[in-house]
Amino acid sequence: MSAFEFEGRVAIVTGASSGIGRATAEMLLSRGALVAAFARSTSKAGLEMLAIDGDVSDPDAIERLFTETESKLGDCDILVNCAGMIDPKILTEVAPEEWDRMFAVNVRGTYLASRRALASMIARRAGAIVNVASISGVPGPEKFPGWVSYCASKAAVIGMTEALAVEVKQFGIRVNSVSPGSVDTKMWAEASGGAPAAMTAAEVAEVICFLASDRARAVNGQDVHVYSS
Repeated sequence: MSAFEFEGRVAIVTGASSGIGRATAEMLLSRGALVAAFARSTSKAGLEMLAIDGDVSDPDAIERLFTETESKLGDCDILVNCAGMIDPKILTEVAPEEWDRMFAVNVRGTYLASRRALASMIARRAGAIVNVASISGVPGPEKFPGWVSYCASKAAVIGMTEALAVEVKQFGIRVNSVSPGSVDTKMWAEASGGAPAAMTAAEVAEVICFLASDRARAVNGQDVHVYSS
């Protein structure tokens, strides 16, 4: 692996103000990428990144993200859909608007950003999209009570990844996802009640960067489990 394997490539990372998104943005930057960091609050984004505020579920905000990135950095070569949320609550206590908000951030945001990124990727017949799902969205592993809406939304991201990969492979574009288990982030600490995490955000970011790189040119439509039972 070259220390600057992403040199000259433009990467957009959503949910980049903290956790896995921040670790991924920093890792891409350290390996030569030009990085646009998108989040509801980008006050913690590195000075060398293009920091853009916005709600990932808002089409206008996503359009602004890509327009500004294209103007200042160039067309998107790598998209990492990392923006996400969790709101632990048993299903009978989840209001319809809360269910919709979970899917708006975790699923609609991934759809909006991917759809916009594909415009230039298809024209250039190249590109890589990596979606951050969760082991909670994978059939099989035992789920946490109170996480029904989160699990359902992440399962949708995995399904979207597999289907989109088939649609765009003819254009030389790869679409994969990662499904981490417990990661040492603020979101995990709050959602789990302070339970210990099995891995760091940097460890997950390493897998994301692999999938975004030419080293993974033969990997498409896969959901990579980053998970220790």
